[in-house]
Amino acid sequence: MGTMPGRRMTRRSSLAACLIAGVSLLCAPSGVTAQAATGSVVGRVADTRSGLALGRVSVEVQGLQLGATSTADGRYRIAGVPPGEHVILVRRIGYRASSQSVTVVANQEARVDFALEASAYSLEQIVVTGTPGGVQRRSLGNAVGTIDAAAALERSAAPSLTALLNARAAGAIITPGSGRIGAGPTIQIRGRSTLSLSSEPIVYVDGVRVNNDVNQGPLGGFLGAQNAQVASRLNDLNPDDIESIEIIRGPAAATIYGTEAANGVIQIITKKGMSGATRWTASLEQGVQYFANPAERIPTNFWRDGDGTVVPWNGWQQESDSGRAFFQTGRTQSYNLAVSGGRDQLTYYVSGTYYDEEGIEPNNGGKGFSGRANLAFAPSSTVDVQTSLGYVRHSTHLGADAGLAPLFGSMFGHQLVFGPATRGFALAPPEVSQELYDNSAAINRFTGGTTLNHRPADWFSHRLTVGVDFTSDDSRALERFAPPELAPFLAGFGSARGRIAQTLRNNTFLTGDYAGTARFDLNPDLTSSSSVGGNFIRKHLNTSVLAALNFPAPGLETVSSATDPPTVAQTEVVNTTLGIWGQQQFGWKDRLFLTAALRVDNNSAFGDEFQWVTYPKFSAAWVISEERFWGGLRGAVNTFKLRAAYGQSGQQPNAFAALRTFVSAGRANGEAGVSPGSLGNAELKPERATELEVGFEADLFDRLSLDFTHFRRRTKDAILQQPTAPSGGFPGSQAVNLGETKNRGIELQAAFQALARSNLAWEIMGNFATNRDEVVDMGELAFAGGTNVRSVVGYPISGLWSKKVVSADRDPTTHAVSNILCDGGPGNAPVPCADAPEVFIATQTPKVTGAVATTVTLWGRLSLYGLVDFKRGHHLLNANELLRCGGFLPLCDALYNPADYETTYLASISPLSGGPNSILGTFMESASFFRLSEVSVSYQVPTQWLRGLGVSGARFSLAGRNLHTWTSYRGMDPESRTGGTTDQALVPPLRRFVATLHLTF
Repeated sequence: MGTMPGRRMTRRSSLAACLIAGVSLLCAPSGVTAQAATGSVVGRVADTRSGLALGRVSVEVQGLQLGATSTADGRYRIAGVPPGEHVILVRRIGYRASSQSVTVVANQEARVDFALEASAYSLEQIVVTGTPGGVQRRSLGNAVGTIDAAAALERSAAPSLTALLNARAAGAIITPGSGRIGAGPTIQIRGRSTLSLSSEPIVYVDGVRVNNDVNQGPLGGFLGAQNAQVASRLNDLNPDDIESIEIIRGPAAATIYGTEAANGVIQIITKKGMSGATRWTASLEQGVQYFANPAERIPTNFWRDGDGTVVPWNGWQQESDSGRAFFQTGRTQSYNLAVSGGRDQLTYYVSGTYYDEEGIEPNNGGKGFSGRANLAFAPSSTVDVQTSLGYVRHSTHLGADAGLAPLFGSMFGHQLVFGPATRGFALAPPEVSQELYDNSAAINRFTGGTTLNHRPADWFSHRLTVGVDFTSDDSRALERFAPPELAPFLAGFGSARGRIAQTLRNNTFLTGDYAGTARFDLNPDLTSSSSVGGNFIRKHLNTSVLAALNFPAPGLETVSSATDPPTVAQTEVVNTTLGIWGQQQFGWKDRLFLTAALRVDNNSAFGDEFQWVTYPKFSAAWVISEERFWGGLRGAVNTFKLRAAYGQSGQQPNAFAALRTFVSAGRANGEAGVSPGSLGNAELKPERATELEVGFEADLFDRLSLDFTHFRRRTKDAILQQPTAPSGGFPGSQAVNLGETKNRGIELQAAFQALARSNLAWEIMGNFATNRDEVVDMGELAFAGGTNVRSVVGYPISGLWSKKVVSADRDPTTHAVSNILCDGGPGNAPVPCADAPEVFIATQTPKVTGAVATTVTLWGRLSLYGLVDFKRGHHLLNANELLRCGGFLPLCDALYNPADYETTYLASISPLSGGPNSILGTFMESASFFRLSEVSVSYQVPTQWLRGLGVSGARFSLAGRNLHTWTSYRGMDPESRTGGTTDQALVPPLRRFVATLHLTF
């Protein structure tokens, strides 16, 4: 009788623990009523060749939820290990995994040291693909790029996630667009394949689909207010919290992600805690950023005075000489504090970051806070629950491009044209936009997800992930009430009494994802892995725009305070994807793998008469270097894996493209009514991309790692807008599946350990990719797009088109041009430019991209790093020179010093050419470049210097970005662009220097 109460207490305590954890149905009963004595495993991890310590190595006790991460000096400690025989497994991106057996004795330390061999593409690396627990790289038949985000951040001090992505993965094209604080780039993986839809990949954070919209910000087009749609939601994510990034490049790899995955998938894995002692880290960052070489990059304009003398004028130089420089040096600072650790069944990682950035103008900057809490709880050996929580709150002032912005005023101004009132600036002096214009965005964002892993048997595991990504965005395009000294400049160009357009967005992404895998050994050599899964993605996008004119007095800056009635618009979009999939893989002797998969999808944007779409996949991987016949080659080629994959994925139509819609329209008698909107298409279906890729991964001489892929993709059912018959009653166009495109290319990623000694280590890494896209079919449409950006059968997608001068006569004395002829089109003789057609000039998508990075480490402490990236084979419209040479005012040098320019160039800007202003083709220039993008030096402080300070590790680094560009492009920067095609008066990417102190406690 005396023991019964104790038993009841034990059961109640166990049940309470399960209920508190929220997993009571999965808690397995345990017969242990008292904690047994445990031991510890300690050791050091180093590089095999150099002997240098390796930090950030994941050390795990296989089969248990126990582990640690090595510190900067390579040391680790795992506490609470049960007595007995265990296998210790160590992994780090860029090294081969290694394991050792160890016997643990209660109340004692067991020491296990590891020496890891460098290998950029270890076959034992675990890759997230959608199946439970991920898979080893050796079994993958498709290409997956992996970025060690923590290591890349140490070297580059990248200010954003997209900066961290840039130039680090073959085939991923990152285009910055603008250098303003808050601006985000566009991302393409393997180039363009769609004719009308987005080319952006989809993004997951710890298994939860997240919003990565580009061109966000205030919709300032309302009532003519300034437009600032430059932000990217991807840059809301804090690089300090990211452990690694995986890039799934194309349909052959993204089949099980289904509809929306045709452009690729980016998987972001955030940092997690490991069992062991509590570990604190702190980072302090201070830096500056500025417009490099403005006097050389902002052009000098020319105009003749009353005596015919050519007078030069440079707005930047004038203001700088007068002490009124309109670009300043911006300051950047951030402070990060993180704690991680755990014991027994619970591990944690918690961090917080505060940042404050100043741009190069007083109305451009931002500050905010991001926090993350990642928790993992394992109530039993068969169940673990992982929770990932992130919160971002920031406020950004986006500045202003074009319009009355200082760069615009300097680019197209002259003192003889605009007079002393504006100091020569076009339309208005710099203070007008810097004091009166404020494009702002206030963001509150929560991303949270929970993943439940259950292993009820040795042969079966399954996983359930649920999550939400919610973004609240209050963006405002504000033009303030102008004081008397500035009001005259706004006559005809704005509203002196001010105006505002406020954009309110509430966007929610919901994710539900289940996957289960059964693994069997069919015989000693043959294994089977069968997986099934399903997912649910729901996007709810709610946008309201409020706009109003005329504030009654200074200081009033809300819609309700304006005197004119507000203009209101609202849109609500709900899009749902439901998919189920199955995958079967067979493995032979753990070196030959065959995989087949099928996904079935439905999406709410499909037409009513089109319901389900299927996407198949087949792949093979063969680790040929583990075959017996490879023995003689192992000294030279240690690892060699062949792979091939065929697969399909898709992209759904825009939300309302399939629906017949009507718009509100009041009747003459004042009653409410509607009028036809769009015709819709009940048969509308998703674009379907089919891809075949082949490649290999190799490790040569234990020094050189290679990852090569060749791909061919064809996209059918591409969506185009076809004009509707006016007699049908629905004006405009209809979305139809008419198009077909194709693209192909190669991708190469390489890492070379040039030297590996204890006092000198030298590593070279690089990537190279090509891409060629082409329009194959467009039904009966001659082209899609506009006059100068269009898609035409046989040419690149969204290519640049224009009239093109091919010949002209030139007076040798006056340099006047005459008899100007333009390209008459394929197979036709030149014709007068007024009668000439637009001809293909070039693609706007880079045909070749790549990067080379090198790291030299001296004495294991001092590291020197540099990265050069490049893009080749594409063009950009140099709108600044176009408008200066005849489109806006005749200001450019060619008009005043024609002897220095070619005849066809002079003919292009001559009014006699027959163009409305100039022939654009001349200004569609090669945007190819090489850029010294990143340089850094860092020093790991010796541990003995830190004794008595309570600090276990310290690293100091100084990093620079955007240091020099080699290009023939005559504009300010070959990557400054808006809308993908033009660079009119845009702030280029800024030069940046940052000093960082990283401490470990």
